Amino acid sequence: MVTPSAYIVPVIMCGGSGSRLWPASRESMPKPFIKLLGDLSTFQAAVLRVSTPDVFLRPIILAGNDVRFIVAEQLAEIGVEADIVLEPVRRDSAAAVAAAACYVAERHSDAVVVTLPADHVIEDRAAFARACQKAGEVARTGAIMTIGIRPKHPATSYGYIKPGACIQGTDAFHIERF
Repeated sequence: MVTPSAYIVPVIMCGGSGSRLWPASRESMPKPFIKLLGDLSTFQAAVLRVSTPDVFLRPIILAGNDVRFIVAEQLAEIGVEADIVLEPVRRDSAAAVAAAACYVAERHSDAVVVTLPADHVIEDRAAFARACQKAGEVARTGAIMTIGIRPKHPATSYGYIKPGACIQGTDAFHIERF
């Protein structure tokens, strides 16, 4: 189990309608909830990715009121309990992250929060957990961390991070620019 000094609270953001995948993805069944990964949706895969009790505390799901039943059904399908925080109005990611940070601060004032989209595909769960643990260690010093991967090809739909100098005593880097 997680020790109090090593709390990492995962927050999975389920916003957006996934309009780029229309007609498969639509308001009534947004992209994160479509079973694109065989028997799992990307939302379910994201929840399972942060269901390692020696690394993460109980996940928090941040979703719109319109998908609350889908969230509950898909959590039940994979047998994972989570706190569900409903956004009263759709905003942007910054508002979602701020709401999640306030929610976590009330419950675990010493926790590190990792915010994750519900639609990423990350196949190596163990490597992801290790990356979160390492980022959490640096975050406890007051730094804001981001986890990225080396791109395999250019894509205009993604943001890029240019690493700067190594943060002393870690294998993390300052960010030179986005």
